[in-house]
Amino acid sequence: MTAPPLPIAGIHGAPRSGTSWLGQMFNSHPAIKYCYQPFFSHAFRGRADISSGTAALRALFSEMLVSNDAFVNQSGAARLSRRLPLFSKEPPVHLVYKEVRFHDLLPSFLEALPEFKGIGVVRDPRFALASWFKAPREFDPAWSRMAEWRDASRKNRGLHENWYGFTRWRALASLFLEMQEVHPHRFKLIRYEWLVADPGAVMRELLAFCNLGMHGQTLEFIRESCSVGDDDPYGVYRSGHAGTLHASRHGLEPEIAEAIERELAGTPLERFMLARAGDCQ
Repeated sequence: MTAPPLPIAGIHGAPRSGTSWLGQMFNSHPAIKYCYQPFFSHAFRGRADISSGTAALRALFSEMLVSNDAFVNQSGAARLSRRLPLFSKEPPVHLVYKEVRFHDLLPSFLEALPEFKGIGVVRDPRFALASWFKAPREFDPAWSRMAEWRDASRKNRGLHENWYGFTRWRALASLFLEMQEVHPHRFKLIRYEWLVADPGAVMRELLAFCNLGMHGQTLEFIRESCSVGDDDPYGVYRSGHAGTLHASRHGLEPEIAEAIERELAGTPLERFMLARAGDCQ
């Protein structure tokens, strides 16, 4: 009798939306194999597209499960963050990955793989853009913020895999709302602001969504990540997480912030503005 396929969960979000922090929360669970942006890695880039069938995708994820690729595992010289936590591990019963690119694959995975569940993370676009502007590997200081905030033409370079800028944020948030409607039991949308306000409760809910229970190692990582801070823009330790939950603290140029607020007002995406962060679940 063939064993059932291993459950898979994909964390998707626009750049600078908290996916790395959430990914490490999942990584802290001993029974999870966690992969960092596998579809951007040399090991798996180009291995999946919107036409990939069930058998090919299952073979790909099975390979990912045992991959020792340094980028996927964020080890050695491929590690982006200066400091990453180390976790005790058991034989995996679940595969979890995170991506800030290749979101067009998400509907295909949900259609082709019954064992796949998606998690979409949405952050107030004003804060996501402000964080992008401060990320040295992502935003060249020589670029103009006023020229780049909407379409991120210099960063996206016309590549459909890239999701920087406000236009792509809108498209991704809309895609997440659609996936939530089409796959209500297999796609869960969360807001970064919920994660900041109560990471333990959100993580407990997400683990239950993946048919897993909370683990002490996860609780300890959540505690440490919220109490120990560093200045690494690619790190996951932020002692001031909760202090960012204020609509006026994004730090964007007023012209950019006002344009975003004006364009989202009265639309389904207005719910993702921080002014309504109290409308949780």
